Amino acid sequence: MPGSFPNSPADLVCSHCNIPLFKAPSPPTNTGASLLDSTRPKPESKPRPALQGPYLPLSTQLVEFLNREGNEVACESYLKRKRVPGKMSDIQDGEICQSLKAPDGGKFFDTAADRPDPDELRIGLCFGEDGFSFTRTNDAGSHTTGAASFCVTALPPHQRYRPRNLLLTHLGPGPHEETCDEFQRTMASNVTELLMLYDKGILAKTPKFPNGGGIFRPPVQPIPVYSV
Repeated sequence: MPGSFPNSPADLVCSHCNIPLFKAPSPPTNTGASLLDSTRPKPESKPRPALQGPYLPLSTQLVEFLNREGNEVACESYLKRKRVPGKMSDIQDGEICQSLKAPDGGKFFDTAADRPDPDELRIGLCFGEDGFSFTRTNDAGSHTTGAASFCVTALPPHQRYRPRNLLLTHLGPGPHEETCDEFQRTMASNVTELLMLYDKGILAKTPKFPNGGGIFRPPVQPIPVYSV
């Protein structure tokens, strides 16, 4: 799609369905000299999106997460954890974690002592999306949105879903519950970033690497968690 907000033209339309992406500007009003001029809304200098919602990149939050006390060590716990064949006591024992491939074709969660790039941190993520509706006033209609977040699977089970440990990436634009197609478009930024993190990884300053370093890669296929 040509252009990028906030520098996109006000008449930009969706390249797939030809629907305008921005609201029509408010018509100019006759503002003569008046004491009320200071309270009148200023003319819009930039186009207003028809739908918009907050978004915070996953990579930004992962760096902050790893710099909290104990989190970097917790993310490496799978390297020393002993598995019991035939017994599933943690998400790391599941088929996805055990069979997921790394970009080089090897095992993503490789625990071998002679694994390539032993200082590279591999992070497993679970994705969840919870929709909710709220009413701002008794006279206003309800507004429905959804909170999309990731949890880090390396954390102990009792800490994975604590609010401070969840990586909240975006809220749905609303005002109605998204259809499957609409949700895919909302998730596009997350998927693009997951692909970048998986293919290239990122370098970051962490307690273990205070001068920078330690490439870490979340898997390209986040382990899905559905809630109702």
